[in-house]
Amino acid sequence: MKKIVLILFVSILCTTVYGEKVVGKYYLSYFNQSYDIEASEIKDGKFTLYIQVHGGSQSTKAMLFVESDELKEFTQSLLQMKTKFEEWSKVAKENNVTEMSKKMDINFPPTSICWFFTEWYFSFYHTLIPAFMILKDGTYAVSIVEEATSSSNEYIDETIYWVFSDPKEIDDLISQLDAEKIKSKLEADDNASDLFK
Repeated sequence: MKKIVLILFVSILCTTVYGEKVVGKYYLSYFNQSYDIEASEIKDGKFTLYIQVHGGSQSTKAMLFVESDELKEFTQSLLQMKTKFEEWSKVAKENNVTEMSKKMDINFPPTSICWFFTEWYFSFYHTLIPAFMILKDGTYAVSIVEEATSSSNEYIDETIYWVFSDPKEIDDLISQLDAEKIKSKLEADDNASDLFK
């Protein structure tokens, strides 16, 4: 029964992902690339937010997805990550630390990953663990690297890379993750679409 519910859920997600609307963009200087923030249609007052991240392959579109009712907790974790990034950068500068990698004790809510290669694949309930790094060129960064295995095929996997090399990049992302603003944007788009029947 549990397996049938999961398969049904994946089927619904597959059809939903193709109907997403771009509600924002953010930039990661580490990859010198902008990434989309997309949202599903509102159903029963809720929506799913898809945050594009860097996939292991250039041809892969990879995304984290978060339900709207978990968005506040997710955003709080990002804020904690940003604060710790600033604190540890300051400590590293003051103590002339030039190379290191250390995991941060930040509790993100369980997060799911999806990616498109030849079709959409889904991997559920990941615990994202950020790490503070000082790279060889002296750049400070916070990275989340997570390997995901498809729930429908254990032989298909993908690694995602989410690397922030400036706390302002995290701020920029957080500023676009307000559930009420996203909901208003989706409703406005739906209202405009309803004019043309």
